[in-house]
Amino acid sequence: MIHPMWAPRVLWFPFYAGAEIVKTSLQVMWDILTPGSSATPAFVEVPVRCRTDFEFTLLANLISLTPGTVTVAVRRDPATLWVHGLYVEDRASFQQDIHAMEDRVLGVTRPSGPPESVPAEGERN
Repeated sequence: MIHPMWAPRVLWFPFYAGAEIVKTSLQVMWDILTPGSSATPAFVEVPVRCRTDFEFTLLANLISLTPGTVTVAVRRDPATLWVHGLYVEDRASFQQDIHAMEDRVLGVTRPSGPPESVPAEGERN
């Protein structure tokens, strides 16, 4: 069943993606132009709810298009991305940011809407 908010989510997605790219571009630019560096790079394992190749590809590419982050690896079972972030204050908040991005991606790729929550470690496939 198609969720009534699916069409607005599809129409809003390019604006969301553009805003994320601009926001992180400004963060990286500020770090480059100011003395010192606030970079705290890290590799983070992020459990995801993606099921199809299209969902994995769209999420991984959106992450990699966002300055300061790059998807390094993808595992399908259990569904996991490894992401390198240039500004990782703590892994939990970094994962939450990726999950927020994933919510937008799944809201566009699944007409019924994204699943309610990210599965806990023991609940994953």
